[in-house]
Amino acid sequence: MALNQTKGEKSLVDLEADIPIKSILIMHDPDGRELDFEMLLRVIENIMHYSTSSQEDTLDISSIVEESEDRLAYSIYKISSEILSKCYGNENAHESTLSVLHLLGSYRWDDKLLLALSAFATVFGEFWVIIQAQSQNPLAASIALLKQYPNSFNMFEPIFTALNSLVKTMIEITRSVSQFERLPIRHIELQDETVSVAATKSSIYVAAYWIIRSIIVCVSLITNLRSLQDEQVHLLAFQDPYSISSAVWEIASLRRKLDGIGNHLNAKVDVCQQHTEQKMHMKLVNAFQEPHLNNQDVLQILFGQRNDLPLKHSSAQAKVDISSLKNKIVVLLISKPELLPVNELLLLVQQTYDHPLHNNLKQSFDILWVPISTSNRWSNNDITIFNLLSNSLPWYSIRQPWSLRSTTIHYAKEVWQYHEQPIMVVLDPTGMVSNINAIDMVWIWGMKAYPFSFSREEELWRNERWNLRLLLDSIDPLLTMWVEEEKSVCIYGSNKLEWVREFTTEIKNIQSLAAQLELVYVGNKEQSALACSIVSAIEREKLSHTLSMTKILLFWLRIQSVKRSRLKFNQRTDTDQILREAITLLDTCNEDNWMIFGSSSSADILKLHVKEWAIFSSRYPLWKKYLPQIGLVEAIRRSLEPPTTEPCTHSRVTTYNKEQMEETTFCDKCKRPMKKFFMYDVVEQASRIKYD
Repeated sequence: MALNQTKGEKSLVDLEADIPIKSILIMHDPDGRELDFEMLLRVIENIMHYSTSSQEDTLDISSIVEESEDRLAYSIYKISSEILSKCYGNENAHESTLSVLHLLGSYRWDDKLLLALSAFATVFGEFWVIIQAQSQNPLAASIALLKQYPNSFNMFEPIFTALNSLVKTMIEITRSVSQFERLPIRHIELQDETVSVAATKSSIYVAAYWIIRSIIVCVSLITNLRSLQDEQVHLLAFQDPYSISSAVWEIASLRRKLDGIGNHLNAKVDVCQQHTEQKMHMKLVNAFQEPHLNNQDVLQILFGQRNDLPLKHSSAQAKVDISSLKNKIVVLLISKPELLPVNELLLLVQQTYDHPLHNNLKQSFDILWVPISTSNRWSNNDITIFNLLSNSLPWYSIRQPWSLRSTTIHYAKEVWQYHEQPIMVVLDPTGMVSNINAIDMVWIWGMKAYPFSFSREEELWRNERWNLRLLLDSIDPLLTMWVEEEKSVCIYGSNKLEWVREFTTEIKNIQSLAAQLELVYVGNKEQSALACSIVSAIEREKLSHTLSMTKILLFWLRIQSVKRSRLKFNQRTDTDQILREAITLLDTCNEDNWMIFGSSSSADILKLHVKEWAIFSSRYPLWKKYLPQIGLVEAIRRSLEPPTTEPCTHSRVTTYNKEQMEETTFCDKCKRPMKKFFMYDVVEQASRIKYD
């Protein structure tokens, strides 16, 4: 029952001297096969710590099998069978360790450890599930009977606790090995006087040997426990209680040995990573400053992993090479794993791949989604959401975003100012950054913003004015038609259904006087159950037109994007009307009741608060007869201007026109109707008579 006792702790140098490094290296011949390291390691952790894991935190491993070039289940079975066979044979732990390392020769160092841990987890997990469930599950009880398991293992709980602690240590060391393996050392030159890569690799060889040896010892212990009969368990409890303590001590001794190896390895890997990141950061900086023939060098530095297929394109193309983006404009969509709420996500697809112009441009640009977790380690929930979205969305994604280089993540945060809100960094066909964030362009203009460069954004704004076209165009086909037909439109919002009923009734009275006016409810920027109920009531009672909740969201996203985009070019509201009006509108929408009147491309837009509308409503009888001549917007504006008490002496002379004489003319200064007088040129008339 007891394990072979060690004779004190050895230094790493002594441990390395005891290991035939050259023999191990001869066995090491990786063939480039790939495992999804992070996801598989999480499965191992779930198996070892399932008793403290919630059901929601369980990871679906189907994607791991799909994404592995190797037949994962067969490989794990093969290794576990090899380890089990060594436990029943006559080989000592050292010979068994070398045998397993030989079997793992075609894998990288981190994957060797990953597969060995997976093999141990399957052996331990199967054993643990059966002994835990045999008292309640008839199937488990039957299997336990066939395998002749004891009825109870409660007395061995200290051994299982020690095993769990040892596995934690092995997992952490395996992470360190993987961290080093992911470093792009082959792409840079590390100075030997600063970083000793060779010494770090030597530490990895020692760590790999002792982890696999510890796994063999642990599996041997489990097989011994499985073979115990009930009477033997009782004998151990009463006649040899020290054997359990001895086993716990031996497992703890292995853990202390691995702790020392891990601490030494971590220190070396940290130094390597620090210097590698410095070199890679400079390489990135230089890459975005130097001219290139295409975008391949830049994309390779950013996203090239240990494998040659770092991208995916939905579920149809699980593995894609960077060359698929060659000579294209690449829009890097950087975000959290959940990207955006569902409605906003659908709108983003609508503004890009579902946009009418997309088919004309799809050969020249693509979106590449780059998810970045909010923490240093991806949670199971992050991975699940990423897999769901990346298999559903129409654009490219980083295939294993949890393996993104820290240099790339830091560059996105420090240089591109990514702070967890989605951004779209645009790379031109040569890999140069043409816009550090084009997401507001996309919300406002969709594919009309192509090629999404900063200069294109500047050009689009030069041709824009603050009008209803800017506010409403492309949000809804009906609104687009109104804009094209130059109709007068009133958009309004409110959180009070009773006011909506009153307001729409007043508007209908105005429309009955032949005023050409369309009315549409746009809610407010806060999506709520109250707003949804108001939309439903408006549709049910046919009070006015209304945007759907999804299109209401797009409307307010558009206004917020107008504000952010304008701030790139001008910070002053006193000199930028569009910026000023967008900010005012965003502030206005927080009020209970508001409305905007305007007409298509006309810059004559009028915003009203509820009190101002009440003033106009009270004065409406005085102005309704003038509506055909001056229009509703001008009538509202003039009704709100303070009345002039003093006589106005302003006059205006115009040539005679019969139609104009029949219309009401308003004073440019006092805004009141003007009296008409006829003036005759007597001298000219007399000369004409004399001439005739």
